[in-house]
Amino acid sequence: MKRKARVYLDTSVISVLFDEKNPERKLLTETFFREIGNFKTFISEITFAEIERTPDTALRSKMKEAVSCAHFNR
Repeated sequence: MKRKARVYLDTSVISVLFDEKNPERKLLTETFFREIGNFKTFISEITFAEIERTPDTALRSKMKEAVSCAHFNR
């Protein structure tokens, strides 16, 4: 049985999903998120706290939605 690669995601990885300033980086991250089920992904309580402190309420909401749609291990 092949084990899934373990990947830790911090706030910057999640926020780039919504960064229109760098389309290539955004596209690469979107591609990764489409394949996220192939990895054992981890996110820390610090990352959750940083998302909660995001001043832009629209961005905060989008980031929380992205995190809730993915299956993260804490």
